Amino acid sequence: MNGQGNQVRQAQLRRTPARAVVWLSALLLMASFVACRRAVPLPVLGKLGTFKLQDQSAQPFSPEKLRGRVWVAAFMFTRCPSICPRITREMQQLQVIAKAKKLEVSFVSISVDPENDTPSVLRSYGAKYNADFATWSFLTGDYALIKQTAEQGFKLALDGRADAKQADFGISHGSHLVLLDVEGRIRGYYRSSEDEAMKQLMVDAGRLIAEAE
Repeated sequence: MNGQGNQVRQAQLRRTPARAVVWLSALLLMASFVACRRAVPLPVLGKLGTFKLQDQSAQPFSPEKLRGRVWVAAFMFTRCPSICPRITREMQQLQVIAKAKKLEVSFVSISVDPENDTPSVLRSYGAKYNADFATWSFLTGDYALIKQTAEQGFKLALDGRADAKQADFGISHGSHLVLLDVEGRIRGYYRSSEDEAMKQLMVDAGRLIAEAE
């Protein structure tokens, strides 16, 4: 029995270095994969183009105002009974996180119900969500231009005009948050309904800021 026990222990000792090499190789491969992912730039998904709207202070606003800054955009409207409150809450949380991390990120919320959402309405709405208007703009303007900007610029769907008799006030619009770089290029879409996507958005915003420095 002692002879058999010694043989088993010797066999185990012979296998141990091989197992260690396998595990070490796997760990190195994983580390290399993570490093490669970090090194790969975010894709360029399109160029936004220009538009001219009004902000919550009735001042003209165009994307050129944010040239040189990383920013996040979303579509919403103040009478929205479904997804918009969450979208705006997520934007508010992102603004708080950006400040805490000292990330120079701007935020833009564009109303898809401009007939109701005047600059003063948007200002009151933003204040309700504790928006810092120094870095968060709420925009309104001509509906046709907003629809064109959503579909052709941000590549997000927008359909319908406000109708209180219809579900969701008769308006359907994209709920993704859009990340743009310092040149106004789209670098990512993030589901506002997913917490992990919101975390990733801030990570990616930080990457874009670092790339621009």
